[in-house]
Amino acid sequence: MNIFDNLFPKNLYHSYVILGNPETAPFELLEFLKKNKYIKTQNPDIFFQIYDSFTINDSRKIKEWHSEKKTTNEKKICIIGVKFINAEAERSLLKILEEPAINNHFFIIIPNPSLLLDTILSRVHVIKTLNEDDSFKKISKEIILATPKDRIDIIAKIIKEYKDEESSGKLRHDATKIINEIELIIYNKWKKDKNNKESQFILGELQKGRDFLSLPGSSVKMILEHIALVL
Repeated sequence: MNIFDNLFPKNLYHSYVILGNPETAPFELLEFLKKNKYIKTQNPDIFFQIYDSFTINDSRKIKEWHSEKKTTNEKKICIIGVKFINAEAERSLLKILEEPAINNHFFIIIPNPSLLLDTILSRVHVIKTLNEDDSFKKISKEIILATPKDRIDIIAKIIKEYKDEESSGKLRHDATKIINEIELIIYNKWKKDKNNKESQFILGELQKGRDFLSLPGSSVKMILEHIALVL
């Protein structure tokens, strides 16, 4: 059974964001679309790519593809798996989704909706195919309960796993997941006492950290260490 069975209507919406594994779900989606005759097997008007980190240049290539004339009478289909996307690329992608061409359909597969702007999510249909990963909840709780020194040690261990790939999309994705889980814990604490200035401050710093993670060249290590010190 394909993970996409029974998730799509007969007439496709112009744009979808799919919460799933960006490395495997794109292939399953392509197979599903062909099997269910949304597209033909040899359709040349398909854009298919998996990105470790989606940049402004990647968005420009999709924009060029979007503006090109179709070579057949088939639908034009864009399927991309994205582990991480920077802010500049998001804004460029938003412009494409604001004015979709007729019979052009976009499928953006990401592991977490927080990677995308709310303005993008408001213009697409969101489909969930992914179960929650409890490992990030566990790490986040460990960070919150640890002493400042131990928090720094935990973060150093996370960064060390990536060796020379500190700027990788996968690390940025994992860091975003950790911040999201910490934010949820702090937010639930703040809801019980909305006059708690400390919780308000931490929530603001978590938001800043997530925003900085989307900027090209920002240091994941420094962002996480800052979060560790303000908790």
